[in-house]
Amino acid sequence: MSTAATYIVDNHPLTYRYPANNTAKNTTSSESTTHFEDSLKESVVDTFKRRHPDSARHVDQQVKAGKAVREKNGCAKVSTKDMTMEEYQAYFTALLDTIPYDSTRVNDTSTITITDEGWEQMKNDPDYEAWVLGYFVEDRSVRNPFFGWGNNDGSIIYEHFGASIEEHHGEGFSKAALKGNKPEDDDKEEDWWIKRHKRMKKLIREQVERNMKKDAAQKDAARDAYTRQQHLSSQRQHSFLTSGTLDVQGSPLPAQTEGAAASAALTAYMSSLDLFGTPTVR
Repeated sequence: MSTAATYIVDNHPLTYRYPANNTAKNTTSSESTTHFEDSLKESVVDTFKRRHPDSARHVDQQVKAGKAVREKNGCAKVSTKDMTMEEYQAYFTALLDTIPYDSTRVNDTSTITITDEGWEQMKNDPDYEAWVLGYFVEDRSVRNPFFGWGNNDGSIIYEHFGASIEEHHGEGFSKAALKGNKPEDDDKEEDWWIKRHKRMKKLIREQVERNMKKDAAQKDAARDAYTRQQHLSSQRQHSFLTSGTLDVQGSPLPAQTEGAAASAALTAYMSSLDLFGTPTVR
């Protein structure tokens, strides 16, 4: 019995199965447990090329591409013989994560399943591991010819790998075609990723609306404060002009009539002449 786990690789879910028992299969010799090369039988890659000579050149190209992935990540000489199955699965997933998608494939959703026997074969057969990596190098480099023509939703792709090249099979479906065959309000039948995308768009839209309302409220509050300040300033100015002057103690004097104010001004002027007038000649 085994348990399932899902990894996200370049925003694409990678699904594989953990074997319940991570112990490697028994070999015909006790010495083979310490010598990985001695226990390695003919690669399933060589077996496939022998059975399908017309595909040998293509398979060699894929293996070469997979080895280049290992070299690019500094793993060309890494031996997996001492890894537990869990460690190997994490190691392989990390390598797979470095293989980019073509820019027209950004909306693809890929689900990859690998059988227990497939994991064992890749762990013990570096050429088969390289072929799987090389397969994805080739597959992810293929452009979507309909991208930019209004069909940018991408595809849902399923890839299955066993213990040999012959066991591999894959299939893909256009997301746009799948949505076209279902009612728009039928969320139960929608792909999980499509529903997640809708939820994220809704959350972002609600957040933007909240921010816009908050900004509008702040602007209204600032505008009200400015209006009140202008009103108070106008009141102070009006009060200063109409409520009279201050006495020597700083207390406001009672408001004066226009005639009284003119008389006070004349008196102040005559007083200034007395203070600064021409001195009397003796």
